[in-house]
Amino acid sequence: MKKTTVFRGLLLSSVAIAVAACGNLSKVSDEGFIENPVFPKISESEFNHDGSQFGSWPNWENVRQIERGMNKDQLYYLIGRPHFEEGLYGVREWDYVFNYRENGVHKICQFKIGFDKNMNAQSFFWYPNGCNGNASFNLSGDFLFDFDKDTLTTKGKEVVDNVAVQLKSSGAQQVKVAGYTDRLGSEAYNLNLSNRRANIVKERLIQQGVTAQIEAVGYGKANQVKACEGLKGQAEKDCLRPNRRVEISANGGLVKQSEGSNVAGPNGPAPLYQTPAYNSGK
Repeated sequence: MKKTTVFRGLLLSSVAIAVAACGNLSKVSDEGFIENPVFPKISESEFNHDGSQFGSWPNWENVRQIERGMNKDQLYYLIGRPHFEEGLYGVREWDYVFNYRENGVHKICQFKIGFDKNMNAQSFFWYPNGCNGNASFNLSGDFLFDFDKDTLTTKGKEVVDNVAVQLKSSGAQQVKVAGYTDRLGSEAYNLNLSNRRANIVKERLIQQGVTAQIEAVGYGKANQVKACEGLKGQAEKDCLRPNRRVEISANGGLVKQSEGSNVAGPNGPAPLYQTPAYNSGK
C-alpha cells in the first residue's frame, strides 16, 4: 500500500512537471522577463470558431487597461482565458490571438503576457511587432548609447541617418521618438536621461531634413527588453545595453533596424496603459 501511494505521488508530480513544461514556450525569468519570446502557431489555438477563424475579437478598451502588476484573475476578467493549451501548473506565459480591422481589412495579431514567480504580469509582447502599422513604415531602428550618456554612438548616428532617409521618402507626417534607459539608477534620473536621448535623436532627424511633426518622449525604465540576471559591475552594464535605446514610430508603424523582420515587441493594435506601476524596468 505504501509503495502504491509513493508511486502515485511520483506519477502526479511527473504529470504536473510535464504540464508546466508544456505550458511555457519561452524562457521566463523569476522577474517575469522574456528575452526571446516564442509564439505558438495560430492554427493551434484552442479558441476557434468551427475552423473558419481563430482567436477572438477583443474589446480594445479592455486591452488598453492592461498594465504591469496585474494578476491572472484581473487579466482573465479583461480579455478572457488564454487561447492555447497553457496547462494548469507553473504556467508563466499566456498567449492570445486577436482579430481586428485596419482600413476595412481583417488582420490578426498575437499577444503574449509574461508572469513573474508570484504570477503577476510583468512583460507584454505583440507579434509581429508593430502589427497594426502601415506596411510602408514597418522599418526598424535600435539606437545605441554609451552607459549614462545622451550622445549617439557612431553606429547610432548611422542608423538615425538611415531612418531619416526612409522617413523622407515615405512622406511621413507624424513621427514619435521614444527614449528608454536600463533599470539602473533612480526613476527621476532615468526619465530625464531618456527624455534627453529622445530629443537628441529628434534633433538629428531634423538636421537630416525630416520635416514631419516630431514628438520626443522619455519613458525611463519602461519596457525592459533584457533582464541580465546575476551579473554585476561592467558585465551587467554591458549586458543591459539593449535597454538603452530609442524607438521611432511613423504614422503608427514602428521603425526598425532590421528590415523585413517579424520580431515581437511592444507595439500593437492597442497601446498598453503606461502608468508609474508599469514603468518599473534605464
